[in-house]
Amino acid sequence: MDNRILPSEFPVLSTDRLILRELDEDDALRVYSVLASEKVTEYFGMFPLIDVETAKGIIIRYKNSFNEDFAIRWGIELKESNIIIGTCGFHNWNHRHKRAEIGYELHEDYWDKGYAKEAIKPMIEYGFSHMQLSRIEAIVYPENKNSEKLLRKIGFDYEGLLRGYAFFRNKQQDLNMFSLLNNDILK
Repeated sequence: MDNRILPSEFPVLSTDRLILRELDEDDALRVYSVLASEKVTEYFGMFPLIDVETAKGIIIRYKNSFNEDFAIRWGIELKESNIIIGTCGFHNWNHRHKRAEIGYELHEDYWDKGYAKEAIKPMIEYGFSHMQLSRIEAIVYPENKNSEKLLRKIGFDYEGLLRGYAFFRNKQQDLNMFSLLNNDILK
């Protein structure tokens, strides 16, 4: 019996301006250009990438996580130019408890244009409808006010400070927990 929840073929999601699609090795240079930025990675829990090979490894990890029904990460592609401007997806997926953590990042040239919100909305719908999630979590650096503002706009609730929650960038880091419940969407 196959207990797989994600489809065997990677799902493609579309919005007015974006296509959320599977990343492949041909996207490594664009993924590198996003994750090589200190501004982008400052609150991402990692240091900026220093080479394209590391970006290729990240893409392979994303593929393996999808194939193992553990996580899903989309490349965020602009429809008008077919350029990858970031990624978004779910990780730390707990099938039993029907919850997963959301993550996203955009190249800094595309900040403040509504792309993150546009990408996250169909992703959340996918999580609740296809992944059978009851709860979506977002864990955010307390200093990352832009991400906090975005999450609140989408309907996430602040739950509290997780003291010393993760070891990021060579130090123990406090993080804020936000959540969105499937029931919240129905309100």
